[in-house]
Amino acid sequence: MPISSYYLVKRIAQMAGALLGASFISFFIFRVLPGDPVSLMVGPGVTEQYIAELRAYFKLDQPIIVQYLYWVADLFTLNLGKSFRYGVPTTELIFERLPATLELVFASLVVGIVLGVLTGVLASTRKRADLFLQGVTISGLAVPHFLWATIFLVFFAALLRLFPASGRIGLDFEIQQITGFYLIDSIISGNIQAFVNALQHIALPAVSLAIGITALVQRTLRSSMLDVLGEDYILTDRMKGHSERYVIFVRALKNALMPVITLSGVQFTFLLGGSTVVEKIFGWPGMGNLLFTAVQYRDYTLVQGILMFYALIAITANFISDILYTYVNPKVELK
Repeated sequence: MPISSYYLVKRIAQMAGALLGASFISFFIFRVLPGDPVSLMVGPGVTEQYIAELRAYFKLDQPIIVQYLYWVADLFTLNLGKSFRYGVPTTELIFERLPATLELVFASLVVGIVLGVLTGVLASTRKRADLFLQGVTISGLAVPHFLWATIFLVFFAALLRLFPASGRIGLDFEIQQITGFYLIDSIISGNIQAFVNALQHIALPAVSLAIGITALVQRTLRSSMLDVLGEDYILTDRMKGHSERYVIFVRALKNALMPVITLSGVQFTFLLGGSTVVEKIFGWPGMGNLLFTAVQYRDYTLVQGILMFYALIAITANFISDILYTYVNPKVELK
């Protein structure tokens, strides 16, 4: 794989710098807002002495810079502190909700890329379909995730009752926890009924998130395919008598997919952010739903921990997309 050691060192340094910047933003962004998390945690009727003791326990009586330094030092030991709201370690809450969010984001990404690639190829090879698909993509890009989620919830869940309105799986089903991904765990354990039920629950939120990326992938691939189909080697393949299906799906599509791979890494980050509101709408028990509760109760440690995990996942996804780019096009050397 054409990846130099210098590139790896440079990327690791860049990732460390990005995480440090994310830690600074996630720590200070909610601390500047009014409101005392300790007061929200204990409620009325407690003594000032008890509140002071809690503030000292959570180091909230220290200057804000000192609090930040304490928190950064704890990050090196993977200690994200204890949640004000739930009274348990932040990492425990995050790892409990993380699989649900990742399953939703991965499902959305797969649906969006598959639909985007299929419609992109169709738009680049069929002029009549291109006119229709261009109008569809404009609608997909103009309507935000949360509005699609609301439309699907009202129409398909509330009115037609074709899909569940909330949750990851029905109350009558139990899945053996292996990976934390219900779709995968149900297949591994051979529970087909649970797989179908989990698929029904994830369908609406996944499609709500996938519409935007489908539109972006379709437009990007269409433009890339039109450029590739005009290359000399495509004309040569056709003159050799290769079938049109081979020329499009084997020769042209492979080279046209390169910008889509880069786009997918970027869109993974946006899906993480977009899933927050979609999770709240569908009652999806992921980190986005947890983040809403943390913000509502000024749970600083939980908010900071969730944002740091979001940053780590997004940075890692972009790095992986760069690596995949070299597999698709071995001529590209990362250095």
